[in-house]
Amino acid sequence: MNLKLNPVYKRLLAVVVVIAPIFWLVFTEDGQRRTDSVVLFLWGESEIKLNLKALDNQFTEQDLKKVFPDIEWKCQDTKTEFGDRLCASRIGTYNGIPSHAIAVFFMHERINGVRVNYRRIYHDQLVQQLWQQLGSPMKLAPNAQNKSATDTVLRWDTGKGSVIVKQTLGKSEEPALLWLPHGVAPQAG
Repeated sequence: MNLKLNPVYKRLLAVVVVIAPIFWLVFTEDGQRRTDSVVLFLWGESEIKLNLKALDNQFTEQDLKKVFPDIEWKCQDTKTEFGDRLCASRIGTYNGIPSHAIAVFFMHERINGVRVNYRRIYHDQLVQQLWQQLGSPMKLAPNAQNKSATDTVLRWDTGKGSVIVKQTLGKSEEPALLWLPHGVAPQAG
């Protein structure tokens, strides 16, 4: 039995084997996200994996630093709308999504909110990831008179808090995900 391939088929197969991964990395959303994540890792940016379902307001700053010892946290006492102390860090990725920064808010030494600033081009992928991890969201419209797509807020209940993100970002809006404990989160309406 002779298994020789025609030289044209061999060249075509070689081209496909070389070109297909490059095409995937450059021209698909998933490939671009993975490429960006690897580049950020190579540049020394931190990765943070945060299970939003397990997060609750019983965690302290010491717990945060114990769970994420490789993250360089900058903490200070400062009054914000979510607490009296803030710990923040620059990050490269959040749960595989290329990001900029994370801020953790504390009230009376307990976590009272988390804000993740991610890269705008990955907004749809982040929302899709939240759908996969947390199921269907509740839609909140903060202004009943102006219910455009950019005014719609998505909210997922994690049992111990809420994950909040805009459904569609306006051009001037900063891409951010919020986790807030139940006492702080808005109610469905």
